[in-house]
Parts: sequence; structure tokens; C-alpha cells
Amino acid sequence: MSPAKRGPSKATKAAICSEMDELAVKDGCWFDLAAAEHVREFFREFLCHSKGEWAGQPFELLPWQWDDVVKPLFGWKRADGTRRYRKAYIEVPKKNGKSTLAAGLSLYLLIADGEVGAEVYSAGADREQAGIIYREAASMVRASKELADHVDPIDSTKRLAFPRTGSFYRALSRESGSNEGLNIHGLAFDELHAQKNRDLWDTLTYGGASRRQSLAFAITTAGFDRHSICWEQHEYALQVLDGRIPDWTFFPYIAAAADDDDWTDPKTWAKANPSMGVTVKQEELAEACREAQASPRKENSFKRYRLNIWTEQDVRFLQMSEWDACAGISILNRCWGGPAMPASTWRAHGT
Repeated sequence: MSPAKRGPSKATKAAICSEMDELAVKDGCWFDLAAAEHVREFFREFLCHSKGEWAGQPFELLPWQWDDVVKPLFGWKRADGTRRYRKAYIEVPKKNGKSTLAAGLSLYLLIADGEVGAEVYSAGADREQAGIIYREAASMVRASKELADHVDPIDSTKRLAFPRTGSFYRALSRESGSNEGLNIHGLAFDELHAQKNRDLWDTLTYGGASRRQSLAFAITTAGFDRHSICWEQHEYALQVLDGRIPDWTFFPYIAAAADDDDWTDPKTWAKANPSMGVTVKQEELAEACREAQASPRKENSFKRYRLNIWTEQDVRFLQMSEWDACAGISILNRCWGGPAMPASTWRAHGT
């Protein structure tokens, strides 16, 4: 499969999801709409936005957040009534509400998931990144009359305490010291593409082994490092999505443009951004796209951060159209140099 054709079409994806669900049903799984609605009602009744144009408004899940993520992730059950999915990989471009969704899900796992002594964590590449979900969650708590009386934000340690059930939430990073021995009920791994290695991911994703229905989910934008833990999870998610790996316990969601899509076309922007028209404005994308067309560096950033396309490098020096235009031109005719090296020096270096 060529890179440009990665990932199935919507029709193919729906058929594969149906086949995967059939495999799950054969193993005793079933769908509980009430369980999924419980999460949506928690968002609607107890959470509200704390900043921007929606500040003070109830957190009503967007259609893609509900239909494509929350509903299947929390609605599907195993034969024993616990969650079908224990790991999830969610990859969407920036500005689509990743952090607010991750914060809301973290609060649900802390407060409303029926787990006594729950330990919920968010993780990032460094302290600043790890604190993004915490700040969103703490702001939601402070903005909620119901939650503010029962959940205690502790900014100095990036921790939320829920004394009623002896539960807490805490932000972690590679700089947090030892992260061994944690008894994790919920884990939100923010911007997995920024992880330098797999150590923190491996340590934390194995930290919920003793919990009855722990949930670890990565929520990230695309990266560029094809040897990273994020690329590994991205590839696994694609293989589950297109049916190559029949893993009904792993939840994948990827919203992205294809490599061969016209990245300057508004239709491509809408394809990659499920929150288009709400948190993502077409006018803003148009402006960023115009800038990207004039700058190879900005083109790479636009493709990665706004269209969720994995690029070959972090920063591009030359646009591919300009490189292609040089086809057939001898590189010797385009070179120049400094002062000539004396012949004695060439011989000394074996030239």
C-alpha cells in the first residue's frame, strides 16, 4: 500500500468496524447505550467551557466526539460488564478540541466511572506539556458549581483530589521522577509524537494491569519521526482500521488528509478537521495555507498540525515542487565554493 493511500475509505472503515464488532460479539461483547449516555450526560451536566467564545457554556460533545469516540469507547462492554476497550489512539489536527476532550474524559474517569481509589494521570513530554490537560481539567472544576464543592485542585503539584472516593488525578512527565509502581485507572497521554523515546509510554501503559477496567488513551497530532513510539501506535491503529490486525480490544480514531490530497483545497481541510466550523475556522485555515504556500517551513507545519499528515522531517528547507523543477540539471553547474585548495593539500588528504 503506497503512503498516499494509507487508511481505508469511510465505507471500507464502516465495514471493517462492523466485522470487528462481530468478532467482539462472538467473544461475548455487547453494546450498552446507557453507559455511553452516562458519559455524555456527565459532560453536559457537570462540565462547562472555561475560556474563549464558549466560556461558561455546558460542554456539549461535538458530533465526532460523541459518535466516533465517546459512544463506542464507553458503550461497548465485555461479557463481564467491563469496558471492551482498554487502549485507544486518537489522532486529530490541532485546534480540534483534543485537550478539552482529554480533560473531560479524565474528570469522568476520576469522578463518575464508579472506581473507588481511582488514580488518573495525564502525561506529556515535559512538565509544561503534561500540565496542559491538568489546567483544562482544573479550569472545568472551578467553573462548575457542582464539582467545585467536591474536587480540590492543587496547582503546585498539578493534582486534583476527589476525597469522596479517595481518588486523585495528577499530571506526569519524564521529569517527574520515578513513575514506577503506579496503580493507574485512567491515563491520558497528550501529544505522544513529542516523546523522545518509549520509556514513559511503556511504564505508564503497564501501570493499569491490576485495575478491573483501566483505560489508557493517547491523544495527539501527527509527527515526523518514523522510529518513534507514536509512529508505532499510529501504524498499529491504521492496521486495525483497515482490518489487517483483528484487535477488537484496541480503539483507533484518526482524522487526517491523505498524502496525495490537495493540501490547499478547503475540502481537504474539512476532511482532516472534524471540528471544522466550530473550533476550527475556515478563514483561519485559509490564511495559514496562504502563508504555507510561500514557505517550505510553514508548509510542513501546516500539513502536520492542521491536516494531520505525517511529514518526512520536522522542518523542510525546499519545497518539493522547486526540487522537482531541477530535474535534469547538472549539480556541477549550480555549485560554487570558497578559495581553491592547494594541490599539496589534496594529495595530503588522498584526493
